[in-house]
Amino acid sequence: MSTSADSSILISPIFTHSLSLLLGVISSYFVWWLISHKWIPSINFGPEICRYKIDGENGLYVCAFENAGHRDIVDVEVVTRVGVERFNEAEGWLFFSLKTNSTQIPVLEPKRRALVRIFDQREERQYIDAPPPSLRKSVDDCVALEEIFDISNGAIIQLHVFGYDSFSGTRRHYVSPDYSKHDVRSGRLKGLTVVEARSIS
Repeated sequence: MSTSADSSILISPIFTHSLSLLLGVISSYFVWWLISHKWIPSINFGPEICRYKIDGENGLYVCAFENAGHRDIVDVEVVTRVGVERFNEAEGWLFFSLKTNSTQIPVLEPKRRALVRIFDQREERQYIDAPPPSLRKSVDDCVALEEIFDISNGAIIQLHVFGYDSFSGTRRHYVSPDYSKHDVRSGRLKGLTVVEARSIS
């Protein structure tokens, strides 16, 4: 008698509909989680800043990153963020942003690499949010990127990348590791790595 009652419960419309609803919710959540957390664009940054020498006098400095995810990143914008600690004995950090040559990359496909010129000795600095006048003068007087690092013992550079997920339309923000003076290396980029010094004529 008990077995018959259990069987009738298992085949009742209320039970089957409730089970279907529960399985549908779990399946939908699982797919949403994959789309939002796994099948998303992600970025790998190079571990160093590459310094190219031009004509033995001038130089330009390049960072590299790649789309390590599974979907395109569209309308990509790249900003160089500079932080200077205790400038002129001030407390804490002062941050300001510089324009790069990659103010807009239309599409960055999966496994594709982008090279960003973050500093060029032949060009004037272009600020997005300018630092205080005294710090700006010190930065404008710097000929090479290494001189910016020498403004303060705590100076760092970050690369900030903004872009839209081509599937969801969500705008995402990616931040590189903090680059210091010790991360600047002469050479050329092979993938995301800086190798073998050379000159560009």
